Amino acid sequence: MAMGKGIAVLILVAVMAPSFAQTRAAQGKGAPRVGPAPKAHFNSTAKDTTPFQCETLRNHPYPAMKSLCDQIESDHIRSEARLAGRPGPSTRVIDLPPLGSAEGKRLGIVCIGGQAMRKIPNGWEQIWGSDGWQRCRGG
Repeated sequence: MAMGKGIAVLILVAVMAPSFAQTRAAQGKGAPRVGPAPKAHFNSTAKDTTPFQCETLRNHPYPAMKSLCDQIESDHIRSEARLAGRPGPSTRVIDLPPLGSAEGKRLGIVCIGGQAMRKIPNGWEQIWGSDGWQRCRGG
């Protein structure tokens, strides 16, 4: 009888040991932790689309200084946009009325944060030039 109980205990242990191992293995390592979002690329046009302020060079003693500044600024902004995977801005900067002005309401085209915007029935759309989104002064 003792032999029968011993065999029963051995069989019971032999059957239960793998089931405990399976239970532990089924738990796994848990849900992976999600890290913080990657830091966004620097955007020099976030506040103003003319970060170099080339307008201040309009009366510079060297006449070509403003156009040189405009070209360097345009190249800088386009390469920055390309590196960040964003669409690039236009090379030209146009003068437009600011948002809320009488002329802006009449035309339906305004400058908002350095970007040319057109009024559409349900909001505003960004204006695209031949070489990218249109930059502007006035808003």
